[in-house]
Amino acid sequence: MKIKDSFISHESDGESMLIPTGDAKFSGIVKGNSTLGAIIGYLMEETTEEEVVGKMMSRFDAPREIIARDVQKVISELRGIGALDE
Repeated sequence: MKIKDSFISHESDGESMLIPTGDAKFSGIVKGNSTLGAIIGYLMEETTEEEVVGKMMSRFDAPREIIARDVQKVISELRGIGALDE
């Protein structure tokens, strides 16, 4: 899975954003913190949920179950707005 080409990521003042282009069916902006930014960054290239969890584990000092839950939540929300190519 990966972020569709019809979305671009942006970071400004510590806030991460995922912004649809004119080709996306979603209209709005997804905003979040550095955790969201990291997950989106990993999803810009073809990857799996498990690979994202592994990369997040090496970047953040948190228990695996919390990281896995956060990754699953973000992926679920991105699926909901049609931002993922699977």
